[in-house]
Amino acid sequence: MKATIVLGGNMYDDSTIEHFLKDAAAIGYQGVEIRGVGELKDGYIPEERAQQIKAMLESYKLIPTNLSLFAGGFACNSDDENEEEVLKWARYLDFASTIGCGMMRLNPGFIHSDEVSAEDYAKAVRLFQRCADMASERNIRAVIEMHHGTLCDTADASIAFIESVGRSNVGLILDPVNLYQVPTEYGISTIERLKPYLFNIHVKDIIQLKGKQYPWAFGYNDYVPHIGKYHRVVPKTSMEEERYFCHRLINQGGIDWYEVFRGLEQIGYSGYLTIESVSKQGSDLPVHTVLAQQCYTDLQYLLQTMNV
Repeated sequence: MKATIVLGGNMYDDSTIEHFLKDAAAIGYQGVEIRGVGELKDGYIPEERAQQIKAMLESYKLIPTNLSLFAGGFACNSDDENEEEVLKWARYLDFASTIGCGMMRLNPGFIHSDEVSAEDYAKAVRLFQRCADMASERNIRAVIEMHHGTLCDTADASIAFIESVGRSNVGLILDPVNLYQVPTEYGISTIERLKPYLFNIHVKDIIQLKGKQYPWAFGYNDYVPHIGKYHRVVPKTSMEEERYFCHRLINQGGIDWYEVFRGLEQIGYSGYLTIESVSKQGSDLPVHTVLAQQCYTDLQYLLQTMNV
């Protein structure tokens, strides 16, 4: 499998872009997925700063593969709020064009696919089409991360939404960890169905726990306050008893990465493999440089073991 190994910026959310890019280059990553947080939140990025970031990327020979943005959320917003999201998207399009990034994450709405109204679904499709067309004018793709708690929380829901939007520059990020939490299928049969739409793969790991005794346990609903800092979130109304998880190093959690990579190899995937491991200061996982190096080593080992 000829894939580009990318470092996601989420493990550097509490650090700087300079730190993030320097580590990515030093460790050997080919590209970076830049997060829309910190100084990049809401897309108000001075042209001078955008040029500085572009120069750093070029000096480190790093490909800016994707802007991992908190933009959209259309199904859950008022009309005025959605107009603000479109303006935010336009600002990020300027930044992406400046640094040479060809893909940007856009969210249709943080409401479960089986609980959204027909009216709100149609609104999300309409706004997504509008933003996708704006991106197409810049030769940029709009990508949806398959995620629990959203309109694209299963393969069926994701394919249905993309086909409703009907734009060739719209595709998916497969994140097995997010689907594991739903829970829903993410293996070979699912990957085969998603083949026409896969633009990016997020690589990280978690494991479901028996309870919340572990100091770093988090619940399924942890995404609600986390994402709620950026998007309006509508929690699931028919939620069963809370389930708990914790972060693990790649291939040391509950995700069957051998299954995932077999599926990607079978469909001839040659896109991005983006490390998106998560840690926090004080947890039993490393942070920043040490975590980025460990994840790179773990992913290379997986690929070599499978001969892909």
